[in-house]
Amino acid sequence: MLKFIATIKNKANDTLLDHPHLKNWSVWTGKFIVEIISAFIFAYGFRAFISPTLNCVQHWVSADTTYVQSLISGGASGISQAIIKFIEIFPSVNLIEWEKTLISILYFLINVPLLLLSYFKISKQFTIFTLINVGFVSLFNQIIPDSWIYNVINIYDDLLARTIFGGITTGISSGLAVLVGTSSGGVDIISIYISERKSTNVGKYSTFANCMTVICYVIFSVIALTTNPVYANSNQDSNTIVTTALYTLVYFFVSGKVIDVLNTKHRKIELQIFTSSEILPQVLIRAFPHSCTIVESKGAYTGRKNTILYMVISRSERKKAVKMIRAVDKLSFITVIDLYQVYGRFYIKPIE
Repeated sequence: MLKFIATIKNKANDTLLDHPHLKNWSVWTGKFIVEIISAFIFAYGFRAFISPTLNCVQHWVSADTTYVQSLISGGASGISQAIIKFIEIFPSVNLIEWEKTLISILYFLINVPLLLLSYFKISKQFTIFTLINVGFVSLFNQIIPDSWIYNVINIYDDLLARTIFGGITTGISSGLAVLVGTSSGGVDIISIYISERKSTNVGKYSTFANCMTVICYVIFSVIALTTNPVYANSNQDSNTIVTTALYTLVYFFVSGKVIDVLNTKHRKIELQIFTSSEILPQVLIRAFPHSCTIVESKGAYTGRKNTILYMVISRSERKKAVKMIRAVDKLSFITVIDLYQVYGRFYIKPIE
């Protein structure tokens, strides 16, 4: 069965190599599908775990409540929540029933200047597919029926569970987009812009920006308790707001870790290859856009002369490299070392 699948895969690759236009359309179609899946996962996770609607909460708690305990999302959606909370500082303003629609609109509008940055500083194709993701997030956030939420999930009162699942869905959403060379918009655009120039992990930049969003949201929420009678008469207090913010920091941590697990482009490893093959260095530098260093050595047991090759590659290239090395020299000995950072010239395929 595996041999049959490998044969089909090789034939498909050969066909795509002979038909470059078909290959491009296949890649674009795949990216489009991934963007839709990414957008749905984020929108559903946001509505189910981060900021549920009042209708969902009333079904979950079986009461006619007017209070929704929301976590604080990251990126453009989190900024949207902070803006809405700022508006609610003013007396007698109650946007709870309109929050879903307002977040969908604000989410798209906040992404517009970031998409312009992406268009001029990253790439046009990257921007187009990011725009698709942003547009579908706004659409899904608005059209996903509440019944798809409250009939499937009921962990409203368990903030830790909401935090973990919210972080996982957000991380998967952003990670899927980054995996195909695009983004889910918002802070991810800035994070990728920075990481492309510093060649490091994306998650830590997102976490920093999101923490600033949380601080603004908490400040506006506390002020609203004293200035807006709608919130002053609710079950919410400053302690609840601070507690929610602390849970949100856990959400950011989980999300950032999931993103970094999926985004292996900027994670690097060092290969130490002990070999007696004289042609292996040339094979490697022709197969990868990275060079290697050759050190003459001698086997302690056999006394034979051999060489040690030092080569730094992206983590995503590991399987290909090991397979190629074993094909050239079955007796080679390979060690793999994770690297935290690399300084100097290291080729990374640019975002298209």
